[in-house]
Amino acid sequence: MSFSRRSVLSYAAGAASAMALPSVTRAQAGPINLVFSHHLPITHIGHKAAEGFANRVKAQTNGQVTVDIKPASQLFNLRTSAEALQLGTLDMCWSDLGTLANWTPSLGFVSLPFLFNDFDHVQRVLYGPIGKQVGDLAKDSLGVEILSLGASGFRVFLSKKPIQKADDARGIRLRVPEIPTWVEMAKAMGANPSPIPAGEMYTALQTGVVDAVELPADYIVTSKLYEVASFATKTHHIFTEVSMMASAKRMATFPANVQKVIRDNAVQAVQTEMWNANIKEQQDAWAELARRVKAFDAPDIASFRNKMGPVHTNFIGKTGAKGKAFVEAVQAAAKA
Repeated sequence: MSFSRRSVLSYAAGAASAMALPSVTRAQAGPINLVFSHHLPITHIGHKAAEGFANRVKAQTNGQVTVDIKPASQLFNLRTSAEALQLGTLDMCWSDLGTLANWTPSLGFVSLPFLFNDFDHVQRVLYGPIGKQVGDLAKDSLGVEILSLGASGFRVFLSKKPIQKADDARGIRLRVPEIPTWVEMAKAMGANPSPIPAGEMYTALQTGVVDAVELPADYIVTSKLYEVASFATKTHHIFTEVSMMASAKRMATFPANVQKVIRDNAVQAVQTEMWNANIKEQQDAWAELARRVKAFDAPDIASFRNKMGPVHTNFIGKTGAKGKAFVEAVQAAAKA
């Protein structure tokens, strides 16, 4: 008997969360246990927000709904958690539109390099008409309900050699997520993209499998990646969105009051608790990173921007009118 990757994933996820996923076609009235998988370390603000979410949901449903959090890729990594949501074999996770773009390419607009200017620009996009369109598209095309879009941070480079301009990245082995736009960005700079899982980055840097990573500063600090690389570069080249997502199929089985509690608390966790705390954490993390390694606060951003034209052009070519509309809407929001 042969097994496809998808069938193996489905079986593994189903075995891991079988107790959490009863086969029902009407709203559940009894106890509900949700499995919330994510790839972040337990020291990350996202894990703490998930814990707060779980506590409030349990309290506000009088114990009917419990949330079992599986952090640090214990159950799934970034990509496989998004796959499991689509299969209905996982209830909830932290994921992002860049990852969902593996199956619905136009959602990858959020990952285009140098598309967003700052956090105010991001907020206008995520919580305006574009955010609503994104949510509808993810649900209709993938069966994924985005409970709340959110911000992780703008990404920086951590490397084993100095990177102060785009040409410095030529030939390096750069770890990027398994997201098409990230891979294209690396190639545009002349780097060799290596889409390895987040949990393997420390060892990959330590052993020389990769020469550099690009991540939000807080992730670098909480994962202690600075222990195995010596240089950081504040490019803020890509905005990283992190969103609380759920299986739309699973959500549909819950009573209306339970659905409301889940959605309301997701918004509170992401848009209220995480938003300002995240901005401060990014600033503090960069300062901490600058104390740990040689940090370049003012690299030659123009040299990086000048190489990104083909990435934007290729994205629109692949995603057509829908992708172009997303890009143009984001650019228009920058002027609002």
